[in-house]
Amino acid sequence: MVETEHPTDGDVWAWADDNAKVLELLSHPALWQRFPEETAAILRFLIGMCDGPFIFRRIGAPRLERAAGDDRAGTWLHAMMHVVTDLPAGCVMLGIRFHDGRTARNLYLTGNYVSFRHRGRQYTLDVEEAIGESGTSLQDGCLVATHAGDLRFLAEGGTLRLGRITYVHRIQAHSMLVRVEAVLELDPEIEVADVTLTIGHDNLSHGENNVHYGRVGLLDAGGTAHVHVAAAAESVVLPAEGATYYGLGQEEMHGFALGIHTRPLDPDRLRELRLVQHGPGRLHWVVAAYDFPGPHRGGARLAVAEDKLLTAGGFHAEAAAYERLMREAAAALPGSWPRDLSISYDYGVEINAFAKSYAVLAAGEATAPPGLAVELKELADRYLDAYRVRFVDGFWRGENTVFSRQIAFVIMAAATLLRTTGEDRYRRDLAALVEVLLQFEQPLPGTKGSESGFLMGMRSSRDIHVDCHSAALLALTHAAPFLPDPGIAAAIDRGLGAYALVTGTIEWLGEIRKVDTIGIRWSDDAGASRVSHAFWNFHAGLTLRLFRALRESPDAGLQALHAKHADRLAVLEPLLLRQVVLGTREHADGVEIRSSWLSSETNSETQPWVLLGLLGHPWD
Repeated sequence: MVETEHPTDGDVWAWADDNAKVLELLSHPALWQRFPEETAAILRFLIGMCDGPFIFRRIGAPRLERAAGDDRAGTWLHAMMHVVTDLPAGCVMLGIRFHDGRTARNLYLTGNYVSFRHRGRQYTLDVEEAIGESGTSLQDGCLVATHAGDLRFLAEGGTLRLGRITYVHRIQAHSMLVRVEAVLELDPEIEVADVTLTIGHDNLSHGENNVHYGRVGLLDAGGTAHVHVAAAAESVVLPAEGATYYGLGQEEMHGFALGIHTRPLDPDRLRELRLVQHGPGRLHWVVAAYDFPGPHRGGARLAVAEDKLLTAGGFHAEAAAYERLMREAAAALPGSWPRDLSISYDYGVEINAFAKSYAVLAAGEATAPPGLAVELKELADRYLDAYRVRFVDGFWRGENTVFSRQIAFVIMAAATLLRTTGEDRYRRDLAALVEVLLQFEQPLPGTKGSESGFLMGMRSSRDIHVDCHSAALLALTHAAPFLPDPGIAAAIDRGLGAYALVTGTIEWLGEIRKVDTIGIRWSDDAGASRVSHAFWNFHAGLTLRLFRALRESPDAGLQALHAKHADRLAVLEPLLLRQVVLGTREHADGVEIRSSWLSSETNSETQPWVLLGLLGHPWD
């Protein structure tokens, strides 16, 4: 299921998490029976996006075209990256693309040098200062960006020519890999020794759009992983002999953490990584140094190459897995859709979709190929285990791993599996997950603790958004009947009290528009007053689903909570329904629920989440 009916900014993307949201909707028995082929196809797509602990984020229709500039300095659009070249300065910039303001400059490929010995003396020459020629070409879906120049040095009372240094960057429309090659062609008259070529990464923590990197991971020749975390403003040399992978990572929630992954194509020549750090968690410059020991005579050609991969969410400790994934990606066939190897930031919705689909098949409420029910349960179990190890355990170690909306859907998956199987392991999972989610609750100002909101993140992104808050309360509503903790109902009570009629603003087509809807008034860590609102209909869908779950719950405690808030909900719920109606457009073959009342169309998140808010799910 692609994101939008019509390409957005020329892009056609299919997100794993959005397809999981659609799958949860289609797993409703009545819909599965009506759309069996579509449900099966989306299931196949989602299963194909799973690999070990990874659930990959999206695929995109191949695209590679120039958006601005010329052959020496320009901007290029790839299906899921943007590329900015400043080749006379020796720089190629790469960034992951989004449609919501998160597009950033993730990697500057620059900051290179060549070192060597000549007649017993050591020399180091700056590559960028020597550039005299540069350009790009685009042919058969491959962009080649090159800069080159003659390297000269002072010796023996004059200037000698070392040779010609060339850097070649290859970006292909069908792949997320970027190949970087450094080539030194020695002057016919020169003789040198112990040459080092480099591939550099500069300006790594410029801070724009939260771009910063603070850790380096290495996979040595023996397959052992090593980690270095930037702790002080200093220069560091990391031994890297024979490393088959190295990666630069951001200490952020797993679903958002930026990563720069590298697979050296000449690992036997890799000697070390040289780092300049600007402080704790702030790498500035990292250069990979490749050695050509011994003497080299005029005319020799020395070359090294690396494959690069950007991600905007991942498990940075999985060095061996990234090395394998990059090898496999290098073998992708031309014409295939490139796959973003970032992990899904809504990791929980895929687990929940697998759980819901399994529950429906286990109950005999839909038909599917033999073995599919078992496969779905195995997938749900695998990713529940992966979530516990990589997210929950990390959270309790003090790491920045969990996103509240994400864990809310993991809780819903565990509740569905417990309801379906009765297996006690899911009750233990549920209790452990709820314990983490409750840490995200934040008292609202001026309420003396009687009202609270759920933060998006604990150690970063400490904001309260309606979607995260409603998802958290929905998850607690699903969990409460299975767990004896009275604190769960109390948290739901406080959270329901947070909803209010609010007037906020949204920027729309360059203008600030007033928005009247429901929302939450809260204060940030600096004490500033903030308002979050449910203008976008996916917020409304999650909130309507919460209200419906409370209203229809057979649990006596939840029924009492609904009765306590019934008068307020009788005002808030019709307002959200009216907002959905304003965003609804009728077609000859169905009804489209647009992303908002101002939007021109729906998307692959809004339509399923609003419908689930309206219809619910029998295995909720």
